[in-house]
Amino acid sequence: MFHPGSLYDVYDKNREETQTVSYHHVAQAAVADAIAKSTGFEVLLADFDYRIDDAFARRRMGTLILKVLAGRSVFLKEHLSITTEHPSPK
Repeated sequence: MFHPGSLYDVYDKNREETQTVSYHHVAQAAVADAIAKSTGFEVLLADFDYRIDDAFARRRMGTLILKVLAGRSVFLKEHLSITTEHPSPK
């Protein structure tokens, strides 16, 4: 049985001493109002030949999550150092 869910990423600025990010899986029904009022970041799977592999996870999802969290935390933004361009082919 499929249960639609959302991944909730948390960086608690009041707990900077721990320097952690936590992830929570929440039923979409529980956060439906918040989702309706939020900005979505859509990733077209067709752009990746419908492959959700390691490269996709590292390049797209990891970068996206970190950039969103850093946009809301000065502490994280100051420490963020990621490459967003694709490497040149050899």
